[in-house]
Amino acid sequence: MQILKSAILYTLIIIFSYNIDAQETLTRLKVTKEISVAIPESFTQMTDAELYNKYISDRKPIAMYTSRDKRADFGINVNSSPWAGNDLEILKSFYKANMGNLFTEVEFLTDEVQTIGNRQFAVLEFVSVLVDENSIGTVNTVSKYTYIQYTIRNGKVLLFNFTCPALQKKKWESTAKEIMQSVRIKS
Repeated sequence: MQILKSAILYTLIIIFSYNIDAQETLTRLKVTKEISVAIPESFTQMTDAELYNKYISDRKPIAMYTSRDKRADFGINVNSSPWAGNDLEILKSFYKANMGNLFTEVEFLTDEVQTIGNRQFAVLEFVSVLVDENSIGTVNTVSKYTYIQYTIRNGKVLLFNFTCPALQKKKWESTAKEIMQSVRIKS
């Protein structure tokens, strides 16, 4: 009985430590001439093969970084479609509506416009669930934690995105916010 109690306690300690907030040291990177951001030292830039295997896109992002275990990602992208005006509330509403169409369930945790480094950003933080049933009836459920922010620069939308499995939300949530608060864009 004592062995069983010890095994249960040990398992709980491992589970708890796996989900505690990551205390990652951030390092500032100059991603382009205009964009800099602080990301965890443990993150590495994704290779083209990793990008291809993990994300379906016809355009390569400006930058994409991944954690050591390849489960948490941070990326920067630009939308190729022009965005007229500077109304971030409309932009946020547009992207929020699209999130509802992409996922089976979305729980928004943050839905606001914030000023970060003298620039306005539309911020959406959420937990999503995607349930997919294939042709043979197998159901696959994927749940993710996402922190995404958008800003307009030179008539284009810049996107900054952090994502990880929803089960790792507690581990990465404060780090994701620190990363996003560190974004700097030259005008």
